[in-house]
Amino acid sequence: MRLIDVKAFVDFVEGRARPETRLLVEFNAIRLTHTSYAILSHCWGAPEDEVQFTEMEGLTTMGVTTRDDISRRSGYRKIYGSCKQALGDKLHWLWVDTCCIDKRSSAELSEAINSMFVWYANSEVCYAFLHDVNTDVLPTKHHADFAEFNGWPSWFSRGWTLQELVAPEHVRFFNKEWVCIGDKNGHARTLNIITRISVDVLAKGLGFSRPSVAQIMSWAADRTTTREEDRAYSLLGLFGVHMPMLYGEGKNAFLRLQLEIIRSTNDQSIFAWGWRKAIGRSRSFLAEDPSDFQDCSNIEQIDRREFVRTLGKSLSRRELRKVTAAEERLRTFTVTNDGIQIWLPFQHTATLEPCQLSAKIAILACNNAQEASDPLTVLVETTAFAPLSRYFCPRTMNHWNKEKSVEFQQIFLPYRDDSHKKIRGPLTTQTGVRAQIRMTDINADDVVILFLGPMGSKKSDFIDKLTFQPERTVREVKPRTHRTSAQTHVRNGKRFVFIDTPTFEPDVTTIREISMWLDFIYRRSIKLTGVIYTHDITTDKDLEGAKHNFRILSAICGVEAADRMRLVTTTLDNLDESGASDVEHSLKAHLDLFLGAGARWEKFPEASDSAWAILEGLGEERKALQVQREMVEMNWELHWVSALRIV
Repeated sequence: MRLIDVKAFVDFVEGRARPETRLLVEFNAIRLTHTSYAILSHCWGAPEDEVQFTEMEGLTTMGVTTRDDISRRSGYRKIYGSCKQALGDKLHWLWVDTCCIDKRSSAELSEAINSMFVWYANSEVCYAFLHDVNTDVLPTKHHADFAEFNGWPSWFSRGWTLQELVAPEHVRFFNKEWVCIGDKNGHARTLNIITRISVDVLAKGLGFSRPSVAQIMSWAADRTTTREEDRAYSLLGLFGVHMPMLYGEGKNAFLRLQLEIIRSTNDQSIFAWGWRKAIGRSRSFLAEDPSDFQDCSNIEQIDRREFVRTLGKSLSRRELRKVTAAEERLRTFTVTNDGIQIWLPFQHTATLEPCQLSAKIAILACNNAQEASDPLTVLVETTAFAPLSRYFCPRTMNHWNKEKSVEFQQIFLPYRDDSHKKIRGPLTTQTGVRAQIRMTDINADDVVILFLGPMGSKKSDFIDKLTFQPERTVREVKPRTHRTSAQTHVRNGKRFVFIDTPTFEPDVTTIREISMWLDFIYRRSIKLTGVIYTHDITTDKDLEGAKHNFRILSAICGVEAADRMRLVTTTLDNLDESGASDVEHSLKAHLDLFLGAGARWEKFPEASDSAWAILEGLGEERKALQVQREMVEMNWELHWVSALRIV
């Protein structure tokens, strides 16, 4: 560890130092244990505004012009202000991250980042320099001057300054003029409001109150770093873990951090991220970013014995004996090449059709302390052909039911989500190839088009034209679609997913299946780009059947998503132009509201280019349909949704 000789630096700035004066001195571990030093915490400016290691090392011997240029930098003034304050505090040494680390050496940089929490913790005092504060007191409430940083000085928004606030016993805050405006202990309650860090942690440190993994992550949820990897690296010391720095790895750094945490603690709150989230799905049981822990500031671990006692109310005698006889299973969970191996108590839920979603509720040894809640739960989705997934839904759907039995099981939780990766190959060419996929393989960045239509409306033929399939022979034509299926086609670098649905009939079974599929994908954060409804213009000359179907269709889509609707007439060759026009006019009269809100009436002359022209007219916007909002956002039971009530 290198430290600045504060008296030497002040003497140099004020013209009293000799050229041979050493401003930076290296300390080994033994010497460091007997050395008192101050440490600076600040927000980095632009690289050209800070003083780097090589510049600090050669400051006393460089040319006057270069030295004068450096002395005009804001970073130089920060070092000078820190040194003067340290001298006033009768401290001879100071550490500043910009100039005390030789960042040309990746090994030294990695060692410094892994040691930084300890260096701050062992300092005599930490000077927190708030460069954007003009007042003589620490701000105690949101202010418009700091609108860019959630209403507080920018120092509180940076990733690295989190550990620099928590680690030292003594932190003193200074405004831009180096006037002391308060300290950590005296402003603990204000700091708690700003940072969500408990007063106990601020006053007594991490070792005293032992916050959960989820709580520590929540403190970092709103903070930012210049480099994406530093979102993870800046948290190493807070969790007491070490790992090499691999700049360029992106979000993988945060995954590695969580795996290291798992290797050093059995805190199941690491799986509690997103516990308030009502919609979505993740193929990884580990979070992608600290922001996923936004709502976890009150999530605490439950003591193992207390957890077993709580479970005892729901466990059968056989299952309770299994838990108590093998208590070490609750003590550990480990990272394997097949996922995170863990024993958890489960309750089973019903299988959800039409997407073959089978789920069970996993009960975690953590709870929301503010609400004195029962143990938190996560919904684990299991399918016959896909790995486990984390499924997000309203709390009422995956709440632990104390009246139902609980089973203690071992599972392997996936911790990587590779579904977003694009694989180059013959299927990603300009024209692409149609392939049928599972519903669980649909991704949020796919262009998803839902196809609806009664029997004989050429709904499946429309999909065939989009995927450039050959004409079906009479023997190949299937008069009725019975199950919802997904087919993909890559075009211009985008993956389109075409959803073929059961023949659209005004009966409960059909509308129920379509509604449940729409609920299924919306809970995975997938929205539709379009809804194509095909209508055989030669049928329903009395128009009553078509009108009833349109009322159901309108209730499924809703006015807010009307611009995603395309009403496509088919079999145009079987009706003269005058007859077709009369039928269209009569049908449009029942869809005035939706046509006025953006829905379009299109004609399909059964050619691939016309099919794609209809789709390209949709653009790229994605929206939720009315039935999805009713079931997911409003939490309506299936039988209450508008479309089924019309049926």
